[in-house]
Amino acid sequence: MEKTTKRVLITIGVIGLVALIVKNEQAKKNPPKIILREGGRYNAQTLPPFGIFINKSQANNKALLEHELVHWRQYQKAGLLPYYFNYTKELVTHGYDKMPMEIAARANESSHCKTNYTQCVRKGKSKTIFNPTFRA
Repeated sequence: MEKTTKRVLITIGVIGLVALIVKNEQAKKNPPKIILREGGRYNAQTLPPFGIFINKSQANNKALLEHELVHWRQYQKAGLLPYYFNYTKELVTHGYDKMPMEIAARANESSHCKTNYTQCVRKGKSKTIFNPTFRA
């Protein structure tokens, strides 16, 4: 590869990395963008640094939004890569219902539903959402 081409590629890479860091820092300081969507596999999902995606059918579900805002605050505290790393590590280690980051987001749930969330959502016992096919 030519020396000039290498320099251009390195420069583009550095600019891209700086842009990602700046965008991440800006997102950490601001409230999340709430994006309403049609359908999808999830009722709501927090995807830093982009925002919180919520099904239009759940647009007025304050308990569900509060759950997702806890995840946004977790991201703000940890940073982009540590947030995703920790979330994935906890999911693999503990499973969805028992992972600490999710339990923290279930602060408004009963003690039983905090650690048995899938069952509670499917049976209509969750305060955030009722979905008989949740995580199916």
